[in-house]
Amino acid sequence: MLPFARELLKVGTKVILAANNGPTINDMTAAELTVLIDKAAAMDQTVAAAWASKQLQIVNSGSDLPVIDLSKVSQQLADEAADADLLVLEGMGRAIETNLYAIFTVDSLKLGMIKHPEVAACLGGRQYDCVCKFDRGQSISIS
Repeated sequence: MLPFARELLKVGTKVILAANNGPTINDMTAAELTVLIDKAAAMDQTVAAAWASKQLQIVNSGSDLPVIDLSKVSQQLADEAADADLLVLEGMGRAIETNLYAIFTVDSLKLGMIKHPEVAACLGGRQYDCVCKFDRGQSISIS
């Protein structure tokens, strides 16, 4: 995700990276991601400038699961992302298993690799196929 985030930063986009509070499977925690961004900033001026100016931020997702229920994120993440124009969900659990068909009011990009044959069968694909799904944001009316 960091190379993609870096490209967004280069064009002036504010980037909020959300990571779990606690460890889960092979996902980075917010604390680990902070260490990684510090190291990347030491090697890359784009990341360094964005990190120093808070154009690039790390926020705790409020979860410690490999999936994400976006109705239950941390208040900090909800506040920081309130005016987002793009939501990027990465990973099989967050992008495919729990949000592939979710409808959002902002544009969304769902990226992941299918790691389980049962999920592949449900999607009509093969294990290790990659999913890249872009959806335009939609108005949602509540009746």
